[in-house]
Amino acid sequence: MPRSIWNGAVSFAGVDVPVKVFGATDPQGVQFRELHEPDGGEIAHQLVDADGKEVGRKDVAKGFEVGSGEYVILEDNELKAAAAAKRKTLDVEQFVPRDQIDPDVYDRPYYLAPQDGGEEAYAVLAAALKKTGRVGVGRVVLRSREQLAAVMEADGMLRMHTMRFADALVDPRKLDVEAPRSKPDQRMQKMAKQLVDGLTATFKPGKYRDTYRDRVLDLVKRKAKGEEIDVEKAKAPEPSDDLMAALEASLQKGKR
Repeated sequence: MPRSIWNGAVSFAGVDVPVKVFGATDPQGVQFRELHEPDGGEIAHQLVDADGKEVGRKDVAKGFEVGSGEYVILEDNELKAAAAAKRKTLDVEQFVPRDQIDPDVYDRPYYLAPQDGGEEAYAVLAAALKKTGRVGVGRVVLRSREQLAAVMEADGMLRMHTMRFADALVDPRKLDVEAPRSKPDQRMQKMAKQLVDGLTATFKPGKYRDTYRDRVLDLVKRKAKGEEIDVEKAKAPEPSDDLMAALEASLQKGKR
């Protein structure tokens, strides 16, 4: 059973809503260990200097590069002084319309559950956010680092998302990409819309699986049994240079 990361509160306009914070993700990716192939022993990584000599952990310092090969050394106590004050609250500064937030801004999700005695305040805030369609945006300290965060209603619960600051996102206007100069063909637009309409459905997260992970786990299982593995790469389908022909073929396939 997941345990709460910390107990704190969502705070706004002098009101505190006591909550427990739970991680909302459970990574299921494939993880490998580095091994010494001849004997299967695990590989250890060592700290070494530029000359290849081993360095003790106590002799490692944090440096910030201010010029080519020029660093400012920062002590741990200096970094702690720069850190935000440790407080277990999400301090909401504003409530904004939910549809105004670009999904790219959201980072990691967390569930918020009411603390004992805080159920009523929790329910009131969740109901208010659902009714208004708004999201509370403010700051929270997680792992000694102050982060931008949002609190929203989802399925009757409160959910918190850490957020990326604006300067952490690439401005698409700065990309070295030319904008389309001509308008797309009207007939192609109509056919593309038909394809989109034909594939429209209710989003069900459980329908989508990490097929790469499934294939790797199957590979591990087969190899553990001593099976010989075919290492020939799968061939990718040939792309079509004729967009109109590709659209027509997709429509015909959909009809069949």
